[in-house]
Amino acid sequence: MPRLAWARGYAIALAAVSIVTLVIGILESRAHVAGIAMLYLVAVLASATFAGRRAAIVASIAAFLAYNWFFVPPLHTFQVGDPEEWFALVLFLITAAITGQMASQLRDRAREAAVRAAETVHLYGERERLRERATEAEVLRRADELKTTLLGAVSHDLRTPLASIIASAGSLRQPDVEWTAAERTAFLDDIESEARRLERIVANLLDLSRMESGTLRPERGWYDIAALVDDVVGRLRGPAAGHHVNVSVAEDLPPVPLDYVEIDQVLSNLIENALRHTPAGTRIWIDAARDGDAVAVTVADDGPGIDPTSHDRLFDPFVRGGDRRGAPRGAGLGLAIARGLVEAHGGRISAVQRPGGGTLMRFTLPLAEPAAEPVATR
Repeated sequence: MPRLAWARGYAIALAAVSIVTLVIGILESRAHVAGIAMLYLVAVLASATFAGRRAAIVASIAAFLAYNWFFVPPLHTFQVGDPEEWFALVLFLITAAITGQMASQLRDRAREAAVRAAETVHLYGERERLRERATEAEVLRRADELKTTLLGAVSHDLRTPLASIIASAGSLRQPDVEWTAAERTAFLDDIESEARRLERIVANLLDLSRMESGTLRPERGWYDIAALVDDVVGRLRGPAAGHHVNVSVAEDLPPVPLDYVEIDQVLSNLIENALRHTPAGTRIWIDAARDGDAVAVTVADDGPGIDPTSHDRLFDPFVRGGDRRGAPRGAGLGLAIARGLVEAHGGRISAVQRPGGGTLMRFTLPLAEPAAEPVATR
């Protein structure tokens, strides 16, 4: 195979020299042109470019001989009558050889650059494929970790209320026990409260699924934030019976564009979180006020505050804080759901240590009317 390539290169060199010789002969037959031998450099360059260094050397020697044979007196001999012509021919041969060498080196460098470019593209492609595989592996690992966490959290949080419901219902069905009206009412209250707890867990899981899939779309209408706060506080009056709850809503608040059900859930989750993490007898403050072009709602308590080790992950799914003793343990979804719902409204939510002790949760809702959305009326 290399011999065939050399033969092909030599053929290219001889053909190029022959063509240039023919062109020079035509030009010389019409008029004498000084320095016309330099045209042979074209043949040398072409040979170096297309066939390499060996072909360029062959072209240089062939050009030297051809020019001497056809155009240097005495013609059709390799003798040179004028010593100056010898000097010119030797200079031409040296020039042609150097030119061919340089052209060949440029050709080799161009090939090396092309090879390196191809290798770079190949390596880049390999790196991208490895990165994609690593990303896919990381996604699968996180999905598996999330699935494991979800199953662990849900199995625990579903088992507890289900066990309480089954126990209360089983007690009521005992035919040999005469329960008093107060005892029967207590059993039914337990069943109802645990059923509502199950409903909240399922609703949180559905909301989390909608947020993860990107299908969460608030159905906004113009609502009075004071009425919403009153509704939530009234509904949670039972669970909050052991706490001192203070509500303060500014009187000059304008109607706010929001999804009533979703923001009701946000505020409920924040208040329930405060109840769960503070001992009985502590205070909880619920405030709503205007903050520039938004309404800010805060839920603060004077409990133990935020655990520094979990502060950065406080709004991540399945992250649980230290619940107070005897309180129902949460699934770790309430704050994650609250963040998703608030951000879907274009607002922001945060949690900080309250001056003087405790935790302060704060979320904002923009007062601007959302564009290209239907306006509902409650």
